[in-house]
Amino acid sequence: MNLILNFIPIIVISYLFSSLGKKLKISSEVSLIIFGIFLGFPGLSNIFIGNNQILFAVLSNIGLFSLMFLAGLESSWKTIKKEEKDSFYIALFAAIIPFFLGLFFFKFFFSFNWVESFIIGICMSITAEATKAKILFELGKLKTRLGSTMIGAGIIDDIFGLSLFALLMLFVGIFDFKEYFILFGVLFSFILGLLVQKFAREHHLTKKLEFTLDIFFIPFFFISMGTYFNLFSLLFSPLLLCFIIILAIVGKIFGTLLAKPFLNFNRKQLYLVGWAMNSRGAIELALALIAFKAALINEYLYSALVLMALVTTLIFPFIITKMIKNNPRIMY
Repeated sequence: MNLILNFIPIIVISYLFSSLGKKLKISSEVSLIIFGIFLGFPGLSNIFIGNNQILFAVLSNIGLFSLMFLAGLESSWKTIKKEEKDSFYIALFAAIIPFFLGLFFFKFFFSFNWVESFIIGICMSITAEATKAKILFELGKLKTRLGSTMIGAGIIDDIFGLSLFALLMLFVGIFDFKEYFILFGVLFSFILGLLVQKFAREHHLTKKLEFTLDIFFIPFFFISMGTYFNLFSLLFSPLLLCFIIILAIVGKIFGTLLAKPFLNFNRKQLYLVGWAMNSRGAIELALALIAFKAALINEYLYSALVLMALVTTLIFPFIITKMIKNNPRIMY
């Protein structure tokens, strides 16, 4: 009964937010994140979520996996395979540059210890596949050459970030983290979607599954992103917050542009890809949460990393929509 009272209203309101967002020319994921920010307020959280926080978190993860499954379902394996070289070079530069930028800048200019600086660098190197895939899907650009490259590069970035984080955990003597399943679940879901796309894309059950996931599960992922936002984090350390956001954005864009000598994309296309790589989201949030729970970072740094993930995720839909409007052929 509690599930009906708490989660059915969330699904209904999320649908209304998405519909309103589309009328205002705001992507559904941005609308849902905004809804999540409101839902994170204690009063509303008690009304809509109540004592079902654990179940809400589970639905959020299911939503993330569902979104990546649909991303694979709408992607072309042949196209991703064709663009694997471009994806590799973009991922290489777009991960390494922000990682070292975060590592050394916050170590030597903000005097964080090496572990804290290492975590900042990892969080800057991460790319969110789910949010990016949703936007590309809504714009009908997921199967384009540039769209496939964005997805492929993002997956490589996530593997790079998770590998570094795992090494850090081993180095500091921490081994057991249940949150690790998130990234592996993302990769598995995407690959499963690719397989279904290849062998059963037009099956009527696939169509029904796609509709069910999009309405009943995916909204929970974006809503949960908004609930992570803490309004008071803006007051913790404004200078730290500003530098984390600025360096995160600059690192991804600059890193992507550095890959140009190895690619056939023009500078405008790579600039757009750089903004796509900037979108972070659930994986970055999960790693920051793991580090916080393990007492490797304090609440101020954790809040700054959370806000960085939200800001970089919210910016991308506006950038890509504007650039495609100004240059409709940029994705091809």
